[in-house]
Amino acid sequence: MKPAKPTIETLVGGIPRSLGSYGPIILELEAVTSDPQSSLLEMGAVVEKDTDLTLRLLKLGNSSFYGFPTRLETVAEAIGLIGFVEVQDLLVAASVIEAFAGVPQEFVNMESFWRHSLACGVGARVLAIARRLPKPEKYFVAGLVHDLGRLVLYSQAPECAREVFDCYHSEPQLLRQAELKVLTFDHAQIAEALLRKWQYPARLVEAVAWHHQPLAAGSQNPGAAVVHLADHLVNALQLGSSGERFVPPLQLKAWQHLGLPSYILESVMEAIEDQIEAVQAVFLALRPGVSQR
Repeated sequence: MKPAKPTIETLVGGIPRSLGSYGPIILELEAVTSDPQSSLLEMGAVVEKDTDLTLRLLKLGNSSFYGFPTRLETVAEAIGLIGFVEVQDLLVAASVIEAFAGVPQEFVNMESFWRHSLACGVGARVLAIARRLPKPEKYFVAGLVHDLGRLVLYSQAPECAREVFDCYHSEPQLLRQAELKVLTFDHAQIAEALLRKWQYPARLVEAVAWHHQPLAAGSQNPGAAVVHLADHLVNALQLGSSGERFVPPLQLKAWQHLGLPSYILESVMEAIEDQIEAVQAVFLALRPGVSQR
């Protein structure tokens, strides 16, 4: 007798809050910034308590991801140029990757998974900047976590994940279609529930939840269309994989919804390829004391 299929709630229930070992730093930063009199030096001093985090932030700030004309020497300079909220978003991104460091690689190569996810994050950020959307780092985070539901499934219900892959390989179809056949829900819905549990901003949650059906997110939230297009481009460029062997189809109305000229696609793809190595070097460097199991 086969075990009962897991629900979204039971899958997500086994995942802890994603702050990880960055948690104390993030919480202390939030406490410092709650004081309107706090300075960049005070914020920088909090980050500098963690040598690894300091090195990552400066490495990212001095990479092609930002392309600043002058070299950043201190964390305070980085916060001043990048922005405090944006630095927080980057910390959250690092903590998410750390939280899933121990996922078994039976179903997907984890380096390939994060390469795909980081590239999607880069693409989403580049598209957001091109579209002049506020807080482009939010779109980087949305792109990074768009396939997180698959890691939840692989880690929490491996037997069910095997059934999904058996179905997936039985005929030509998208991995998402196999998920729906076996589970009656897909990885985007799992990720949506997890991000709500983690109390992520509603617009970011919606961008992830609807990245395969971007028009369902509504015209007031372009995030789903941004992530949808970034995911399509990254799959076409074959920059890593979350387990999918095909390029999910592009919904042209999502592109039209963004209102970007078609000639921008080439520069977006070039930016993704230009920035992915720098971003991967920052986020996938093994944090001391964190096991990859």
